[in-house]
Amino acid sequence: MGVRVSGVCLMGWILTASGAVAGSPDVIASLTPRCVQAPEQRLERTELVDPETGAELRLTGRGNGAVQTVLRWQDLELRKVTQASGDFNVRLAWRQDLVVLVRTGDRLRVSRNGVSAAFALNRTDEDGLDQVQQVLAGSRATRQFRALRARLSADSLASAPGVSIDLTDALLGILQGDRAIFERHAPGSPWRVSRASLRTRASCYQEWEAEIVAAWADLAQCCEDVKWYPGMQELCALTWTLRVESAWFRFIACSAFPLKVE
Repeated sequence: MGVRVSGVCLMGWILTASGAVAGSPDVIASLTPRCVQAPEQRLERTELVDPETGAELRLTGRGNGAVQTVLRWQDLELRKVTQASGDFNVRLAWRQDLVVLVRTGDRLRVSRNGVSAAFALNRTDEDGLDQVQQVLAGSRATRQFRALRARLSADSLASAPGVSIDLTDALLGILQGDRAIFERHAPGSPWRVSRASLRTRASCYQEWEAEIVAAWADLAQCCEDVKWYPGMQELCALTWTLRVESAWFRFIACSAFPLKVE
């Protein structure tokens, strides 16, 4: 049985500062809610082949209650395991280049070909962010993944594994100082306003939608509150990605998709 939602008011956001997730005071002051509508999508799709690139996207279950997202295209493979706690492990490989991201509580560790750096997620950690950026610098796996993500169709990004892949791209973009990340995730992006045709309770989707709207508004407020403190705006943005990641997991669990278990 399909569930149709007519529309939702979302907070607008513009990214303007190079290498940071901040807007100027004038931009932030001008933020106002605006309503957008989008056609119905099928967010419950768990396996698909992207029509634009031929990439394979899949979401499966794990025996311990976690879920795994897989993206494959040519020699590129991403495997991401997300736990109910919000912790996750991402393994991104392109030929001889291997990048691993592990979130454990308030700590994010990034490794590449045997070199690692850690970043604190609960406080300003400019040194940690600098070290993480150095680890990721020149990564072909990261570059190939982000280039592929940019070519994926809107329908693929609106799927259950597509949302997880898109959030991984957002996380990498923040760590690398990509100022276009939030332009892509502002009102109008596929997974933010998709209308799910769910086989389960409407409340699952409504809770997901309400949480990402609230997270977006809190992101704008957070960046406004700390705009004069170096490094804090990146922390706001990272908090946003982790919050939406947790909301995505709860949505998957609530909707009880028939996931294959690996």
